[in-house]
Amino acid sequence: MTPTVISSALLFIKILIITGLVVYAAFAAIIVRQEQLMTSVMDEGFDSVLKLLVFIHLAASVGVVCMAFLLL
Repeated sequence: MTPTVISSALLFIKILIITGLVVYAAFAAIIVRQEQLMTSVMDEGFDSVLKLLVFIHLAASVGVVCMAFLLL
């Protein structure tokens, strides 16, 4: 194979990876909204812990997307 075909294939793979990570970050944002709706309906004692975990998950997924842009 020629180097242009290989570099084109690698570029396509990088675009697919970044697209998948962006979709996952959007899913994490949807989880934040679902958690807010759930805590407004239910009154439990572990709301703050759950909210903290959800925001850590969102921050981690956005961080992975940023690292992918930098490293890929």
